[in-house]
Amino acid sequence: MKLKLKSTLALLLALVLLLTAAVPAFAADVLPSGAVLVTESDTIKADDFTIIAHRGLSACAPENTLAAFKLAGRSGCDGCEIDVQPTLDQRWVCFSDLNLSASTNGVGLVSAMTYDQISEYTITRGGNVKNYPNEKVPTLEEAVAVCQLYGMKVVLTVRNGVVDQIDSLIATMKVLGVMKTATVISANHDILKKIQQNGGRAVYNATPLITIGAINTAQENGYVGLSTSTVLPGATLMNRVMDSKLELYPFDVDSLLKAEHMYNAGIKTVVSDCLVKHAPTPEKMSANILTGFTRIFNEIFNFFAKLFRKLSLEMLLNGLKSSVGV
Repeated sequence: MKLKLKSTLALLLALVLLLTAAVPAFAADVLPSGAVLVTESDTIKADDFTIIAHRGLSACAPENTLAAFKLAGRSGCDGCEIDVQPTLDQRWVCFSDLNLSASTNGVGLVSAMTYDQISEYTITRGGNVKNYPNEKVPTLEEAVAVCQLYGMKVVLTVRNGVVDQIDSLIATMKVLGVMKTATVISANHDILKKIQQNGGRAVYNATPLITIGAINTAQENGYVGLSTSTVLPGATLMNRVMDSKLELYPFDVDSLLKAEHMYNAGIKTVVSDCLVKHAPTPEKMSANILTGFTRIFNEIFNFFAKLFRKLSLEMLLNGLKSSVGV
């Protein structure tokens, strides 16, 4: 009996240790290196200011990684701008450059490799990369899941050269349920028209400067907005932009001074590597993780309930045998 009890306690301890090791760290952090709080501004009202994290919070974690997307969500960013492109086997992945060598320990064109091949490599360059030693090139599905978990808007930037594969992106967006809510930025009109035809939000990339021609092009094609650099046009042209009712997505707003400049100009949405609304909150568990842990705990409970009933029955039988002198 004592042997069985010791074995049971040892098993319980092993399960507790296993679960403790399996649970990821969900503790809140201090403000990460490279982040800039908009709440330190006397001008900007954070509730009236939309921050789209450029490739995730890329000043604080490697760009276009799940770490950068999660950190953006945990730090109060309202959305994530994500560079996407297709692999050889038509999986859409989050990666800005054409060649993996730009930020991984791999070499080769993303478009010439399968997703399984790409997933063998690790991100080796980017913001605070030493804090994120095991990041991989994520899929669009993984990125959207993070955005949905934290209630962030999805903003996709698509290269001109993928026009022939845009139908597979549209199919993926539909499966993920973001076809009509995600914003797609491109300088290619064929890409933007296909996005529009499928009920999507198309934004014309007018980088580096907004011009009368860019405004006219966006309006004539029915695009919802323009993306641009932080260099704003003169007052007359700026008034034309505001009168057009086009949404503006200025990139590279990477300081409090630039953010205040945009805010004072009436631009309440910016794309930034570093702006945040607060220090990171604890990391959230996805529904899949919660379901998994619930299943594990149920199995443990059922195991010990059966064991307890068995031990109780044995104790009862032993007690009866003792009472009758068997």
